[in-house]
Amino acid sequence: MALTRRRAALGGVVVALAAGLWYLRDPAWLADQTTGLRGWQRNADGAAYRWSGGHASFFVPSNARQIRVPIATTFDARQPRGDEPMVVTMTIDDRRAARVLLADPAIQHVVLDMPPVGSRRLRRIDVRTSVTREGNHGVMVGAVSMAIDGADWRPCCLIPR
Repeated sequence: MALTRRRAALGGVVVALAAGLWYLRDPAWLADQTTGLRGWQRNADGAAYRWSGGHASFFVPSNARQIRVPIATTFDARQPRGDEPMVVTMTIDDRRAARVLLADPAIQHVVLDMPPVGSRRLRRIDVRTSVTREGNHGVMVGAVSMAIDGADWRPCCLIPR
């Protein structure tokens, strides 16, 4: 009888752990999570952006066919490494999707072709920079937009608040 209770308790623990792991595999709250991005700011033109560090991550809906990420950085020869061109590498779920050279302060719109929709609701986008500027500033990341049908662009994530 004690053995049956132990088996039942062990079975309950296994079921609870499996349910917890299943939930954590694709939680809905992950959509609003970012790492390595500072708070929203506005440039002289009024466009909103967030500074990244040397590595930043955010999540996008997996049903998007393309994601457009506006990025830029500063150039200041008076700062250490402040005038070096910057290589920005973007990955989707740890697979390289784009590599961009920023050689001037103009905003570049990087379009990422998304992989086919999988079993998860979200995909992780990582942004890595080859150098950082003073204060661990990498790139300015603007409001991200997505296209589900390849043409109709709309805001999706990293929306200014």
